[in-house]
Amino acid sequence: MSVADPSLAAPVIRGDLPRRAARPLVAVLAAALMSACALAPAGDPPAIQTGASWGERGQAAAEARAAELPAARVDGTWWRNFGDPALTRLVEEALVANDDLLLAVERVNEARALARGTSADRLPSLDANGSAQRNQTSSFGSSGGQLANTFSASAALSYELDLWGRLSNADRAQRAQLLQTVANRDAVRLTVAADTANAYLQLRALDLQLEIARRTLSAREQTLELQQAQYEAGTIDALDLAQARSERESTRARIPQLEGSRDQAANALGVLLGRTPAELIGKDVERGVALDVLPDAPVPPLGLPSELLLRRPDVAVAEQEIAAAAANVGVARAGYFPQISLTASAGRQSSELADFLSNGAGIWGLALALTGPIFDFGRTDAQVEAAKSRYEQTAISYRQTVRTAFQDVLDALASRTAAMGQLEAQDAQVAELQRTVELARLRYDAGYAAYLDVLDAERTLLDVELSRVTTRQNLYVASVNLYKALGGGWEGLPQGAADPGPVLADPYGGLKD
Repeated sequence: MSVADPSLAAPVIRGDLPRRAARPLVAVLAAALMSACALAPAGDPPAIQTGASWGERGQAAAEARAAELPAARVDGTWWRNFGDPALTRLVEEALVANDDLLLAVERVNEARALARGTSADRLPSLDANGSAQRNQTSSFGSSGGQLANTFSASAALSYELDLWGRLSNADRAQRAQLLQTVANRDAVRLTVAADTANAYLQLRALDLQLEIARRTLSAREQTLELQQAQYEAGTIDALDLAQARSERESTRARIPQLEGSRDQAANALGVLLGRTPAELIGKDVERGVALDVLPDAPVPPLGLPSELLLRRPDVAVAEQEIAAAAANVGVARAGYFPQISLTASAGRQSSELADFLSNGAGIWGLALALTGPIFDFGRTDAQVEAAKSRYEQTAISYRQTVRTAFQDVLDALASRTAAMGQLEAQDAQVAELQRTVELARLRYDAGYAAYLDVLDAERTLLDVELSRVTTRQNLYVASVNLYKALGGGWEGLPQGAADPGPVLADPYGGLKD
């Protein structure tokens, strides 16, 4: 809230009004100053019950296999916990060159400039004016068409008394919007890091699936050569040979599909990295540790549910939206009251340039201006109601953001638990299917089974091996999403950013990138 210096207003009140009349006016102004800040709501986020723990399901999911896995700290470089140098380099490349993040940074720069401009509105403004005129009067007047020169130069100092908090609330709203863009930039940074990690994991999963498909195709071709030799020797019939050829072509058909998906995943990752079209065409994405030998997904600590509200940048965005909307209610309500401004000017004026600096050429003036609404057909009422509605909307949006934050954590925990259970079952299934293939071959070679039994066992093994790769990818993606849901090590907005200090001394320097 801005409090005007009484010395600026005193000469006008005491010089132009009787002392007896000045006292009640001063009392009214003092009361206005005391109530100016009350025009805007406090702007605090609504209280939400978060609970004391994550519940049995959430805690069990978080502690699953905790004895075998490292406890990974949720910090600003959480992607390093996966132990893949290539993943680390790619994420850090994206955090430098990603277009969405660069846009978010520029929005912070824009908001910072707007906040400085709004803060400057609360300070006096000094303007200069100069003119030179030559005029001729009418020849029908008494002066008989004389020529006259006028030279003038002056400076004017003007200041608006922020009695109703219009300027201070506008400044408060703009500062909240600045902090909102800062938190949004950090939210974009977290999203870019998670999206890059997930895109890389998808690429490595497709690499592994392609490797499995090619290895299987090689085995199919070797089997077909053996079947061809047996057919020519008359030990098998044409049906077995045709089935072997069909299975080889079925396996071959999988490879172009996997190659296309892999190339699309590499292109998507290249866009996240901010690479140029030429780089997308001519530069492959770096690979690191293979997915099947990548260390098991690290386990980030959950902490208390209430701490989640302090670790999520999107929750901070919602909080600052409330603060800005509350301040704008104060700006709208100030429209009911008059704007009062003081102006002091001084300069020189003369009819001859040679006399411009003489003692008699000085001019000065003092003015008090008051502009207020009398009847505006409900315009101010509508603006206040709209501002109050926007304020209520931000509270609803905040509650929705908090709910989504908790849903993200619980969904990531559920996905991780499901992937761990599914992967364990598929590991056992692959081992049993490998044994099934061996037995089917032995029975076929001994003449106790048809070749179709062998093909069915091999086909099922390939499908489960490919599905197991997807499950392993899902396990890592769930860990990435859990890091993201927990805020990715975000530590809150810069300290002191809401009260940056002197306006003209780059008050937001601490927020610069």
